[in-house]
This record gives sequence, C-alpha cells and structure tokens, in this order.
Amino acid sequence: MSGVANLAYIVVIAAGAYTYGILTLGPDTGNGGFQQYVLGYRLPFFLAVIAAAVVGAVVGVLIGVTGLKRIRQDYQAMVMLVISIMAATVIGAAPSFLGGEPGLSLIPNPFANLSPATGDWAYVAMVAFACVIGYLVMRRFTSGPMGRALRAMRDDEHAAAAMGFSVIKMRLLTQAVGGAFGGVSGALLVAFIGGWSPGAWAYVETLALLTAVIVGGMGNDFGVSLGTFVIAVLLLQGVQFLPQIRSHTGLTEAIGWMTLGLMTIAFLWLRPQGVFRERRPRYGQPAVGNAAGGEVAEGHS
Repeated sequence: MSGVANLAYIVVIAAGAYTYGILTLGPDTGNGGFQQYVLGYRLPFFLAVIAAAVVGAVVGVLIGVTGLKRIRQDYQAMVMLVISIMAATVIGAAPSFLGGEPGLSLIPNPFANLSPATGDWAYVAMVAFACVIGYLVMRRFTSGPMGRALRAMRDDEHAAAAMGFSVIKMRLLTQAVGGAFGGVSGALLVAFIGGWSPGAWAYVETLALLTAVIVGGMGNDFGVSLGTFVIAVLLLQGVQFLPQIRSHTGLTEAIGWMTLGLMTIAFLWLRPQGVFRERRPRYGQPAVGNAAGGEVAEGHS
C-alpha cells in the first residue's frame, strides 16, 4: 500500500518472539539454569503479547529510519536485507542476552494445562480470532483517507508532499503499524512452538511473506490474506506432511522453497498484480439535478 519493501520484516517478528519469551519465562534459574537471558518476568499471556506489539512497533520505526533519506526502492530493500542479516548475527553472538545461537526454550504456552489436542485447537481458535481483529484494524489504515494518503506517497511522494502530507511521518507510521503486527505474530508463534533462536528467523523467511503479498495482490487486504494462507500455510507448512526421501534428507522442505521461488518469478512475469488486483476507491457522481442546477446557475450568472 505504501510502496515500502521491508526485507527486514522478520526482525520485528523476532523482536516480538523474544519479548514474549523473556517476559514469560521467569528467572533464568527457574528452568535449571541452562539458559541465560535478561529480565526474567512472568507476565500474563495477554500483557506479554501487548508488550511484544509495542516492541515490534519500536523496532519497526528504527528499521524505518533507514528509509528517511530517500534512495531507490531496490537499494532501500537491500539495506533492510543487510539489517536482518546483521541482527541475526549480533543476537547469535551474545549468549548472555537472549540465549545466543541456541536461543530460548521452554517458553510457556497459555493452554499448557489442557490436554494436547484440546490445547492445540484452543490455540487455533485464539489465533483465528486475532487474525480477524487484525484484519479489521488493518482496514482502518488501508481504507479511507489514510489509504489514499499512503497510495499518494507510493505513487508520487513529491505530489503527496505538495498536497500537505508528511511523507516521513507516513513512512514511519507504516513501519510502526507493520512492526506492531509483526510483534504480535512473533509472540503468538513462539508461545505455540515453545522456543526461538536466530536460526528460526533467517532472512529467507521474509521472502516467504513478500511472495505472499505478490501472489495475493499488493494493495489488496483480502488478496494478501489469501496469499498468506496459500504460501505460508498450504505450501511451506504443507510440505512437512509429504513423505521424506531417505537418500536426500531435507529435500522435501527444499522443494517447498524452490516452489516458492518459482511462484514468485511466475507471478512477477505473468501476473504482477497478483490474484486480486488493487482496488481503487470509487467516488459517487453528483446527482443529475444538482449538476444541471449548477450549470443553470453558472449560465445565469
């Protein structure tokens, strides 16, 4: 919607995951002392998720600062890609900060007191509810005056500035809102899988999210939601249920990533607008009587 290709988006997801982890794990001595990390609180689930959203928004703004000096979009994407690689390297080299390369484990699940099957489906229902709420919140930013302002900034930032829009503020707002969503995503993910490490947020994960946007349709909320379901759920998660090839360990997962790359190239070449093209807002025409009256009044004057 805003034209910002954030190839460091996985960093804000990781920030939300780490925030949830260190706010719910308790003291580092509480789990046998085998892992070290800062803080060590035991906040309730929802408070930890909210904190993850705030941290994600802050990290998103910090990443967005790299785009304040206007550079070509492909160069800006390259800068953000380097940021994601640097972030993973720095975290992996600091074992006393966030667990280093091994990362954090034994992160509590809010439904751990339920049976495994019941707890898993309860988590699915909670994430589905979060997705619905997130979709409605996102619509508030992508429709109406804000959506028009973001499109104007994307299509011609000089014209948008001439109309009185602050391009810098809108760009940072985009990164903050996207960062908050990424922070919530990371918190919900890590609370389910129970662990997080730099190996879990490689920069290639951002490419999966970018492909979901390309396949679904850039600038279309429903299209991006559909693309996320097809790419992140059906493709990358679905390959895990395929039979493994004993002579080539890991080939099945690699097939998913190869298919991802082929889909990206195919859509950029054959249908760059995605499955659902961007919908431009339509404005109603003035009533015929009013238009005629205006013409009569103008002719009379």
